[in-house]
Amino acid sequence: MADLVTPSFGKVTSSKTLDGHTGFIWDVALSGNGEILASVSNDMMIRLWNANTGHQRGAAKDNGHSNWVRCVRFSPTGRFLATASDDMTIRISDVNTGFTYRMLQGHTGRVRAVEFSPDGRTIASASDDFTVRLWNVSSGSLLKTLNEHSGWVRAVAFSPDGKTLASTSDDNTIRLWDTTTGNEIHRLIGHASSIRAVCFSPNGKLLASGSQDKDLRIWNTTSGALLNVLQGHSGPIRVIAFSTDGNLVASAADDLTIRVWAVPLGLACVRVLTGYSGWVRAITLSHDENMVVYTSDDMTIKIWSSA
Repeated sequence: MADLVTPSFGKVTSSKTLDGHTGFIWDVALSGNGEILASVSNDMMIRLWNANTGHQRGAAKDNGHSNWVRCVRFSPTGRFLATASDDMTIRISDVNTGFTYRMLQGHTGRVRAVEFSPDGRTIASASDDFTVRLWNVSSGSLLKTLNEHSGWVRAVAFSPDGKTLASTSDDNTIRLWDTTTGNEIHRLIGHASSIRAVCFSPNGKLLASGSQDKDLRIWNTTSGALLNVLQGHSGPIRVIAFSTDGNLVASAADDLTIRVWAVPLGLACVRVLTGYSGWVRAITLSHDENMVVYTSDDMTIKIWSSA
């Protein structure tokens, strides 16, 4: 791939390739300050890297997970790391010591996704047991179980104000939930197949969803109305990311491309990034958008930055 752009269109020219995992890398996450990168894989390793140098800070296989680790997220302060696994648990670990601070148990199926609320007090988890669960980070106690889905739950995302949670499922629906009451606010119907990715815009007014049906859909979060159906990918969409200013949204699919869509231009596709050697499973951006990290099925992590 000749180059990669951040959603603000600034070209990032330098790149690093991080090697070490011996299995598909399911997910990557950047700490809020952009200094630490975490990655998880079906080799069951959780690795921490210096995002600026690419040097590995540490690796753990003894944090308690006994099966593939599918998702990793930093808490808003960067102190804790949450990991979700096929062993049906979520682990909250101290980033500096690796100590497991809390183990969240209760799901009866693989846990595919986990997200911290914006204030860091709550964790949402998505599972093959058809449920979404909300947990208290401090105590580890279960707050609510959201039961309306009728298929595996693939992804969850908090709105920027933390008042709404979105979840996607193999039942081809997206549910918007009130995080205080646990009530369903909207049921978004339109995708023709399993929905693998979901993301709120930075102002919380839009929701983007990506599906195995190859479509990227944009929804109004207040009314639940469908605003746009964006077509162009020739494979299932796995990843969605909004730019920090909300003007662009990027989608990655099994067609080995990343497409960048411009919100101010009616969500026209303004860039197609090619050259990947495998499915892009995760993308993460630093808050200043000077760093883009992605991973694909080649078992490596690529860091593109302006530095």
